[in-house]
Order: sequence, then C-alpha cells, then structure tokens
Amino acid sequence: MSDATTATGETMRAFQVTNWGSHGTYTTVPKPSPGPGQILIRMRAAGLCRSDLDMFEGSPVYRAALTPGFTMGHENAGTVAALGEGVADLRVGDAVVVYEMRKCGSCDFCTDGLENYCERYKSGPIPVTRGVGVDGGLAPFLVVPRAEAVAVGDADPMMLAPLTDAGAVAYHSVLKMLPKLKPGTTAAVIGAGGLGWYGVQLLRALSQAEVFVVDISERRLALVEELGVPRKNLIVSDKKALENLREATNGRGLDAVVDFVGTDETLQLCLDVTRTAGRIVVVGMEGGTAKLGWGAIASGCDIVFSIGSTVQDLKSVCALAAAGKVKTVIEKFTFDQIQEAYDALKAGTLTGRAVIVFD
Repeated sequence: MSDATTATGETMRAFQVTNWGSHGTYTTVPKPSPGPGQILIRMRAAGLCRSDLDMFEGSPVYRAALTPGFTMGHENAGTVAALGEGVADLRVGDAVVVYEMRKCGSCDFCTDGLENYCERYKSGPIPVTRGVGVDGGLAPFLVVPRAEAVAVGDADPMMLAPLTDAGAVAYHSVLKMLPKLKPGTTAAVIGAGGLGWYGVQLLRALSQAEVFVVDISERRLALVEELGVPRKNLIVSDKKALENLREATNGRGLDAVVDFVGTDETLQLCLDVTRTAGRIVVVGMEGGTAKLGWGAIASGCDIVFSIGSTVQDLKSVCALAAAGKVKTVIEKFTFDQIQEAYDALKAGTLTGRAVIVFD
C-alpha cells in the first residue's frame, strides 16, 4: 500500500516485509510521483525501531491488524525532490522530516488535535502509517501529504530521523506526566532503550522532578548515566527493583512513571511503586497485563495508554534538539546493510539509534 497517487514508470529498490516470521526482503517497486497536495521526498535517512522486529516476527498485535507486502521504515527524513499540484510553501531541496503517522484531518480526533488517534488510519489497536501497513522510507523515494512533512531549515536530516518516532513518541508520553511533576516530585522511566533515552532527556528538560531509570541492562543504564542521571538513580530491573525504588524515594514512591516496555513484570512494578494520586503512562507494547482493583493500585492513581504523537509533538522535539536540549547518538548503515542493522538491533549491540543513510 502506498501514499502515491501516480507512478513515473521508473522502478526502485525497497526493503519490505513480505511474510510474517521472516527477514525483510529487497524488492523492486514503482518509483512514486506526487499527486495534488503531496511532495516527493528523496530519502536521506531512515531510523530503525524495535517495533520493526515485532512486525517481521509477526507478533499477534501486528498479525491481526496488518497485511504483509509494504515497505518498512517509519522514521523518515530527507529533502524535497518534487512538489505536487497546490504545494506552494516548499521548494525542491528543502530539508524535511516526516510525521510518523497518517491523519485524515477531518475526523473528531484530527480536528481536536489528536491526530495520533485518527479514526480512518487504524486497524484494531494499531495506527496504520508509513512503515506500518503503508509504504515507508526504506526506499530511495517517498511520497507524503504536505501536511505530514515538517520543514527543518538547515538541520541535518540524518540526525533528526530518529526524532520522528522515538523522539516524538517519548515527548508525547512525557507531556502526559508533566501535570504530576511539580518541584520536589519523582518520576521514573522504565526501559532505557531508544524511547527511554529520549524520555530521560525530555523529563530532565521539561520538569524539575528527580528522575530514576529502570532497565535490565547495565550497559544501557551506563549510557543513561552519561546524560547526567546520578548513579544512585539507576535501578537494575531485577527482583529487587521495587525494593530499591522504594528505598531511593525514602518509601514515598513515584509521582509519575512511564513504561516503555510493557511486560507483565514492568506493568506490575508500575502499579507497586506509583504513589497516591500519581500517574502511570504505558507506551510499551510487549503484551503484558496486570490485575486492577481496590488495593492493587494506589488511590487516585490513573493509568494512561499513550500511542504515537502529534505533528506539534514532532515540531516541539525538533525545536528542543535545535536548542541542544535533546541529543541523538546514531550508528550509520548503508541501504545495502539494512538486514545487518536489524540484526544488530535484535542482538542489542547498538550504542545509538540505527539509521539507514542514503547516498
């Protein structure tokens, strides 16, 4: 499935998921051409994401919602290669980043500024978007509606690509925590991977809360320590995690926590450690569940399931990056090294965001 309304007659290579339970495949597809209100982007960089691996494996949530046969890549950035009819505010050569989601612009959610919940572009619980059911950016060219591209001036598209999903999603989830985070409060990030890396930075930039980080990997915790989080606030996710968090907060518990993992264990940890009138924000989609009821969660505590981001979130996180308040560390791979990059992502050997760089 493609956003393009026309094709040029030329072809290009694309990296697609063609069957559940297998690696991605290089295929030959038509080179797209922009229709009215669209732009053609020459891809400069496409970030890879842990959720891509879930799609390749055909996890139940994706298998039930999507049909294989689309180009991967939902963290996309490049330069304008051609303008469709009616697009007058961009020029060929302008650098842009692509909003990660699709939006109709007319449903109740879109008109209320909640386009990440667009009624038209979803299948079950999954938003259908570029690289997730619709052709994404792991190809030399990508067509998108003008309304779903953000001009970034002279910024380097390669460094901004990961912000279009990981950065913007983390920003959206942190915004949901901020009402609970006045000075003197505490917050925690569970999962110090790609989203958690940004979540930690954003919490520190946007709130005055003391930030704790929980992860199973000592290596990832060490990387977070480099962001300025005190060693005493780094908690290994083991059987003592709850005890250590309670001790670190002097028995008070947490005012807000974001779970970027979403397993049975991490959800239960959220319930056990969040204090009265606190907030739990769940982003991770690892299929975990938890029992709720009186006594299972602190009184007045609420739970928010956060998915995706808005166009304004993307603009805001790009602005924070331009101001030096959010940094990105990447590992570059060529278009011919996509599978190698996914293998490194799966093995957990990356020390930054995997980014496919185009010539």
